[in-house]
Amino acid sequence: MTVVADKSILLVEDEAILAMFEKNQLEQGGYLVTHVSNGENAIHLVIREEKPFDLILMDIDLGRGLDGTQTATEILNYKEIPVVFLSSHTEREIVKKTETITSYGYVVKNSGFTVLDASIKMAFKLFEANELTKSKKEHLETVLHSIGDGVIATDSEGKVIRMNPVAEKLTGWTHDDAEGHNIREVFKIVNVKTRSLVENPVDIVLRTNSIVGLANHTVLLSKDGSEYQISDSGSPIKDLNGDTRGVVLVFRDITAEYNVQSHIAKQANMLNNVLDAVIGTDFNHRINYWNKAAEKIYLWKAEEVMGKSVFEVLKTDYLQLTSDQVIERVNTDGSFIGEVIQFAKDGNIRNIEVNQVLLNDESELPIGYIAVGRDISERLNAMKQIRESEAKLTQIIESAMDAIISIDQSKKIILFNGAAEKMFGYESFEIIGQALDRLIPLDFRNQHDNHIDSFSKTGVSRRAMGALGQIRGLRSNGEEFPLEASISQISVKGEKLFTVILRDVSVRNLAESKIQKLLHEKENILKEIHHRVKNNMSSIFTLLTLQARSQTETSTQTILYEAAGRVKSMIVLYDKLYHSATDNTVSLQDYFPAIFEEIVNIFPKKIELKMDILQEPIELNAKLLSSLGIILNELITNSMKHAFNEITKAQICLKIFREEKKLYLEYSDNGPGIPESISIEHSPGFGLQLIGMLVDQIEGKISIVRNPIPKFLLELSL
Repeated sequence: MTVVADKSILLVEDEAILAMFEKNQLEQGGYLVTHVSNGENAIHLVIREEKPFDLILMDIDLGRGLDGTQTATEILNYKEIPVVFLSSHTEREIVKKTETITSYGYVVKNSGFTVLDASIKMAFKLFEANELTKSKKEHLETVLHSIGDGVIATDSEGKVIRMNPVAEKLTGWTHDDAEGHNIREVFKIVNVKTRSLVENPVDIVLRTNSIVGLANHTVLLSKDGSEYQISDSGSPIKDLNGDTRGVVLVFRDITAEYNVQSHIAKQANMLNNVLDAVIGTDFNHRINYWNKAAEKIYLWKAEEVMGKSVFEVLKTDYLQLTSDQVIERVNTDGSFIGEVIQFAKDGNIRNIEVNQVLLNDESELPIGYIAVGRDISERLNAMKQIRESEAKLTQIIESAMDAIISIDQSKKIILFNGAAEKMFGYESFEIIGQALDRLIPLDFRNQHDNHIDSFSKTGVSRRAMGALGQIRGLRSNGEEFPLEASISQISVKGEKLFTVILRDVSVRNLAESKIQKLLHEKENILKEIHHRVKNNMSSIFTLLTLQARSQTETSTQTILYEAAGRVKSMIVLYDKLYHSATDNTVSLQDYFPAIFEEIVNIFPKKIELKMDILQEPIELNAKLLSSLGIILNELITNSMKHAFNEITKAQICLKIFREEKKLYLEYSDNGPGIPESISIEHSPGFGLQLIGMLVDQIEGKISIVRNPIPKFLLELSL
């Protein structure tokens, strides 16, 4: 369960007012929130200062500089952290762009805190699940590479798909060289006496669908010419439905044990250094040797078991044979190799691989038995984990919503998942081994073959969904339909294998056609909406003004006039934009005189205005002008509240001038001045706090100049 109280969030949002609102909501929800207004500051905190954030809530549009997707990409290249995108955009291409960067969520602004909170918590859960999966996979790989036995995994056709280092050493094949080869080529075994080939245990498992052990006297012929006396077992890899998807072959070198069987009684002291349990008995099965490894595995001390029957000390389950049958085989063949279950002194089960041999004296007369046992409990657990991992991978492929198809170099289908079956109308057994052309319309086959051949020559490992454009598929009923595809390639022993992920976009294409029609209709609706929005904003302004004039308390009046001024700044900007000949920009000379007079005229007090605005035409974007309009409103309101209480002839001055690439806005009044205790950075009032945030949002600088004339000076870069 994700605990909210200790989760820290980095909020990257360039809209100051929205940032205040979102930060407040998240903190009320129990999160620790840090806010920055641009991508560069976010990268500085996460990468340079290495602040330990648990999640990043990222606005896509961050104004000038890096946008949200660029910022997220740079951060994710440095560290693993969940990123949830927050945007007012719902266009498909923008949402799709974020999916190529991270998959932890995309929240549309104004969806409400419930949706945002649920998306954040889901991102935490997904991130925790991904970390757990990664940890488990690394653990499985560590186990596979650390066990002392050789392990080879094959597919259902007996082709090698995985080998551990011990298997590489014994077979003489590297993993890369062996991958894709039939197990009979890599794991070549013969009878030690006749030198005839022994049936491969993988073939037996695939034929019988059961666990098998290797026959006695088996030798592994290594690729480098070496020979190893081995013991092994093969087990089927089954998916969640119980179907066999391959085989795990586990084997070990028992050459040393095999060679010392005839001498083990004379060299018993040397066997205390081996890791396998070595037990010697006379011909009546009474124990006469018990090495240190046997003490460690079975927990019986040597002095406790000497002279006792081995059947009295160890309860043994031979799985498929009885004890009498095993003894008969040892007496007849000279040895028995297999897996057994034995109980230690404390009653716990031990999975043992045992090599039991008949011990002869110098005259070749039988005098007893030697049993060499290896605890394979850890190996069996590793095999189980491997089988479960294979089953999970199969389940992931089968549960995918997109069709997944793999082909070999000759373009024959070798993988066809459940989604592909539904999409094309074929069962996998019908299509495996068939040419890929069967799924492609006749007039498109040559072009499609050229696509694959061209991609094969590029050396690129994969191309993302949609990079090939739209292609066409052919269902079993003859219906053609549009597809969007991604493709990847790998090389196995010089042969290239291709995998495509396909998505049926026929429904989407119909939807896009409808969207185009709706967009035309919405253009007409927007014209009507503009008229209504303007009227509604004017109504709000009028109501706020009337309400202010009806109040008797000055503080309440000021608050209402202040709110009316903010609305008026938006009305003026909105009207200028509507009549502007350019796209989303308004002339500074057109906007500021109008908004200056409109805001001042809201207040009942008679104010003399002095404006000195440069004549050079300057076009500014609406987002910047909106922030400047609110800043101007706050400065005028501040003057009305504090500057003219004892002034009869009130005056406000606004000067806008330019120096090189800097634009300056100078605001002053003829009031008593600004107290030394007041500053933009340390103001208790909401107005100056809002000014500070808005100036930061537009990447400007504001200062209070007290001499010779008190004034506010705002600096902007053009």
